Amino acid sequence: MKISSKELKKRAKQKLQGNYGLCVGVQLIINAIISIVLVIMFFAGLIAGILGSGSIYGLRGNMAEYIIIIAIVVVSIILMVVLVSLFTPGTLKIYLNISENKPAHISDLLYGFKNKPLKFIGLSLIIFLIAMVWSIPYYVVLAVAEITNYIPVMIVLLIITYLLLLIGVTITSLYVAQAAFIFVEAPDKGIFRCLKESVEMMKGHKGSLFYINLSFMGLVLLGYCSLGIAYLWIMPYMYATLAEYYNELKPKMILEPEVYLCDSSYESLKKQEF
Repeated sequence: MKISSKELKKRAKQKLQGNYGLCVGVQLIINAIISIVLVIMFFAGLIAGILGSGSIYGLRGNMAEYIIIIAIVVVSIILMVVLVSLFTPGTLKIYLNISENKPAHISDLLYGFKNKPLKFIGLSLIIFLIAMVWSIPYYVVLAVAEITNYIPVMIVLLIITYLLLLIGVTITSLYVAQAAFIFVEAPDKGIFRCLKESVEMMKGHKGSLFYINLSFMGLVLLGYCSLGIAYLWIMPYMYATLAEYYNELKPKMILEPEVYLCDSSYESLKKQEF
């Protein structure tokens, strides 16, 4: 990439001028929704504990409590994944509009709900499953370590597989980082096509994106120190910078009309991806 991360951040700050109110509002809405879900999870777990202390449907108290808690956790995780999957496209849409000097509205936050919601959920699920594949060696070693009572060799293997997990997830996330942006701009594209285009875009650019993400670590720590309040301003800055990065990186052909979709010849049909 020819442009520096410093220049991208400078552009992001300039684009955010006059739009911070909208961006802070978006963060407040998302934070409120996540907080509501977390509160529901907490009270559901509390109720499960109370109900599980006795006998339910003939089950012993501990067993009933365990089953209810597992069910609540599973439902809560699914709900969180769905919400994140559907609100993320809207968030990216807002920042893409800001980056391209187009009108951005709070209603854009519902973009993912109105445009191919199942495909956006599918994209998030596939990325999550890819990350989970990297965790398999770690959890296998962890299970063996439990059985062998954590003998020294297993502890070493645990450390190695955990490092491999971190490296694998990091590299994978860099490769697919642009898939959601691509999908937002072209929701009619297939999930795997967006992933493939993201991989193509990131060839030779993973280091620059990694550096940009790393450069925000200081602000992330500041957000923790402020009990999360500073994130209302930090997150817009990060999103705006990543939107600038995407617009700088993307090839024009991604947004050009695909002529072969209107061509019924065998060769053009063969090239279509689903």
